[in-house]
Amino acid sequence: MPPKSRFEKFLKPNDSLLTRVAAEVNLADINSNDISKDIAEIFLVARGEQGEKKTLVGLAAPQIGISKRIIVVDVMADGKGKVGDLRLYINPEIVWKSETDGEEWYEGCFSTAQVCGVVSRPDIIKIRAFNERGEVIEEEYAGYTARIFQHEIDHLNGIEFITHITDDAKLHWVEKEEFPDYRNNGHGGIGRINVRERSG
Repeated sequence: MPPKSRFEKFLKPNDSLLTRVAAEVNLADINSNDISKDIAEIFLVARGEQGEKKTLVGLAAPQIGISKRIIVVDVMADGKGKVGDLRLYINPEIVWKSETDGEEWYEGCFSTAQVCGVVSRPDIIKIRAFNERGEVIEEEYAGYTARIFQHEIDHLNGIEFITHITDDAKLHWVEKEEFPDYRNNGHGGIGRINVRERSG
């Protein structure tokens, strides 16, 4: 059987693994062959999806079938198509977040296919995690980068972004080729409709 392509490695939206809480990585295992292989696989998929249209700004291990608390986040991402600094975070946690939410913005996900939506999230967060050498990382992020971290850490807890949306009017159906424009510029062009209408 031929190896799966990068895109085929993403789990289907109805896969039950996406709604499970991912397992913590034992710190003693960070340098093990198994974790090293997992990390290599995560970077392979993530970098492969940072192509011409720059659709990927973060990835959680469960999205590609690895139920471990590992994410990558592009800390250079600005919500306008800029990428270039993918970083790895093991066992990440949000240790503080601002009480007020930032500007609502448009989110989508490989794990929800064409279902996208407008999400409100805290504007500033502080995170703690470990890097691939087992060293503690403590960082603070605001705005769009903070949003990415929250989105990816949600995945580790079995939460999809659509659960944060209570107003159906803020759910949209966006075709794959329209997604960069939807996320980066706040509009989806032809094909953007209310997902409840699309699903009937």
